[in-house]
Amino acid sequence: MEHACVAWEGAPVDDPRALAMALDAVDVSGDLVVLAADVLVSERHLAAGVAMASRRWARDRAVGRTLGAELMRCLAGSHHIGEAIKAVGLPKGATSGWLVGLGVEQGDLERVMPTFGFEACAPHSMTQQGRARLGLPPEGGLEHLALGLVAQADLLA
Repeated sequence: MEHACVAWEGAPVDDPRALAMALDAVDVSGDLVVLAADVLVSERHLAAGVAMASRRWARDRAVGRTLGAELMRCLAGSHHIGEAIKAVGLPKGATSGWLVGLGVEQGDLERVMPTFGFEACAPHSMTQQGRARLGLPPEGGLEHLALGLVAQADLLA
């Protein structure tokens, strides 16, 4: 599945759940997902998560009730959606993150960003806190570890 992704900055998000519901209501061709700023390692990591979530969704094997929730589960390497949201979801008060469009063109993603007070910015990096939330060791080949989480999510489901 095609996807688009933009790093953003903006005013603090007081209610991430309300933001997620508002993103669900946006009139775009696919699904929008907001992620914490410090949980994506690379485009390859995101692409692997999107591919896994899309494949499981198409085969009616998804754990999540939405494609976005399934993506979060795959990126977190978890079977449980609640745990995945805690690991990769936007925390309360966040002023930056990632906006991912599943089946959404880059232009459409950039068009909706101002609606939510988001401005595009330079890509974010994974932090030690992000590693800890994902259960990754403090050192080691980060991309391989993150890709392992995506594979783990498929095995656990």
